[in-house]
Amino acid sequence: MKLFCPLGIAMVLTCGLLQGQTTAPVMHTWTSTDGRKIEATFVAMDGEGVKIRMANGSTFTVALSRLTAADQTFAKSQGASGAGTPAKASEPGTPNASKTWPRTVSLEEKPAVTVVKEDAETHQFIYRSPHYEFQCDSKLGANVVREFGRMFEATWLINCMLPLDFKPRPEKLREIFLARLFTTKADYMEAGGIEGSAGVYMTAKKALMVPLSSLGVQMVGSRVSLAESDARDNATLIHEITHQMMNHWMGRLPTWYVEGSAEYVCMLDYNSNGRFSLIGLNRQLQNFTVGRGGGGKGFTMIDLEELMTIEFDRWAAALGPGGFANENYGSACLLTYFYYHVDDKGDAAHIIAWLREIENAKSDEAVTAATKKHLLRDRSYTQLSEDVKKGLRKEGIDISFFPPGKNGTATSDK
Repeated sequence: MKLFCPLGIAMVLTCGLLQGQTTAPVMHTWTSTDGRKIEATFVAMDGEGVKIRMANGSTFTVALSRLTAADQTFAKSQGASGAGTPAKASEPGTPNASKTWPRTVSLEEKPAVTVVKEDAETHQFIYRSPHYEFQCDSKLGANVVREFGRMFEATWLINCMLPLDFKPRPEKLREIFLARLFTTKADYMEAGGIEGSAGVYMTAKKALMVPLSSLGVQMVGSRVSLAESDARDNATLIHEITHQMMNHWMGRLPTWYVEGSAEYVCMLDYNSNGRFSLIGLNRQLQNFTVGRGGGGKGFTMIDLEELMTIEFDRWAAALGPGGFANENYGSACLLTYFYYHVDDKGDAAHIIAWLREIENAKSDEAVTAATKKHLLRDRSYTQLSEDVKKGLRKEGIDISFFPPGKNGTATSDK
């Protein structure tokens, strides 16, 4: 069944670092049958509804029957004339990637929340922030959704703003990112959650699944209330949200970078007001390595050839009891950090060029060639290891390497 979003007030999500603004298309004032008004552009007719785009870039379908007769006539005339913007047009509320590495990325205010559906009989409660739809089995107050929605919206924003130019967008056939929220951990597990996890991004379901307990939300009787969130849960959720932001990259990127890029974002200092700080990155990296089992300022990384050629199955096998999760995730983040801030001139130019080439890669062979061209750059893995050791030593991390085979047999010889 198609869900229609009721008319409500939307707030523009902005970033203090955003310098240029995209000229917004002409807005139309839409009026509902109960007198509420909203400013939005016409996109297209959608069955018995009209698709509109608000100033923050969010796209909704509103049932024609909920609009005044004048607006129904206007929508039909726009559809008949072929007016509107393509469904995949650039959203005016989406900032362009920064040209340089930002120092901070933050939301200016709490994100606006729209109530889409609240049905106690079917236990379906649906809410929307500018870029996320939250589907829950319990009723949530708008202030509750705004509080944890800041983390989702702030993570969306930083993945837009980093100079890597990831261009976050929802999965195919979705116009907004989806998070499924579960009142109980048991329901979360039954839906496919992972034991001990604060949340998980399910590519097959095109959704991030999260138990309410991971969002600083708890049930007090039949009432949902806010509680202090756990910093470790926040880090896990930021990691998984970043996976969702990069969903359209998943089939192209090697496993180490899929995980390393998500670890990098959750490594950053984040506060509950929706602010990521990239100030003092070497200190943040040192704290991260300690959290991943490093001793003081030292860390033992996975052999680089093994790390950079590891397949997903080998990676996943290391996550079980007795595996090497800390070593793998820690190594992936350290290598990502090296390419972002240390390699060559420390301006991420090579990994950005690599991403641009992978963006259009048509085969695994093309990805391998791009890796040799931009990341290895005529270096053997042994030479690269020495560069990583020297570079990260300047960041205050003493690196050593495990012998090959920590995750099983390597895929090629040195």
